[in-house]
Amino acid sequence: MRFFPTPPYKNEPELLDETTGVSNEALNTTLRDIRRANIFGLGTWVVKHHLEKLLESWDGGRPLRVLDIATGSGDIPEELCRWAARCGIDMSLVLTDISREILEVARERIIEAGFDDEASYMVCDASNMPFQDGEFDVVVCSLAFHHLDLMQAHAAMREMARLSRIGFIINDVYRAQGAWYMAWALAHLTTSNYLTRHDGPASVLRAFTPLELQRISQNAGVPVEITTHPFWRVAVVGKIGR
Repeated sequence: MRFFPTPPYKNEPELLDETTGVSNEALNTTLRDIRRANIFGLGTWVVKHHLEKLLESWDGGRPLRVLDIATGSGDIPEELCRWAARCGIDMSLVLTDISREILEVARERIIEAGFDDEASYMVCDASNMPFQDGEFDVVVCSLAFHHLDLMQAHAAMREMARLSRIGFIINDVYRAQGAWYMAWALAHLTTSNYLTRHDGPASVLRAFTPLELQRISQNAGVPVEITTHPFWRVAVVGKIGR
């Protein structure tokens, strides 16, 4: 049952889209808030759950190569490293972000967690990636797809399909009134960071609904499976199977 109508799409830029002039303290605090959103909002679980399903037919005969697009503070790759270690999987990751400052935060976290040997880093745009076709087994994009406009979203989804051999996973929030209420409440009750207080609710209003994500995949010519999860999370999974 839907208690509230879906709010209209509003492509309001988030403050984190432009880190110039943002203090290190403010940047690190809002990235911490995003990590918490991934943990308590099930984003980390969503990625691992769908990754395990993608790898059900993987023979494991070679190292698993993963690309993480718009990595933020690197919390998802860090957890994937822990997961791979528990499962005995030899894995390497490339972490990318359009912001050099944010990517440096991710690099420091990965080093501190003891996984620097598994990771490399590159500053680049999600809609125009400097990698070869099929260079990665799996491509992951978490809480970043809503930062793209429609044209960029089509290009980014095509890039994920182009770069992956097994498949790709987009993990994001989807637009809903309940999600906006939750984002506003958490941003004002759990943190005083001005970036989070603006970007949390704004991210919901610029997020795509599951139906819109399906239309993006159709227009991009990339077949996907779309699954919604609690706390207004959505997983868009493309199975490539090269």
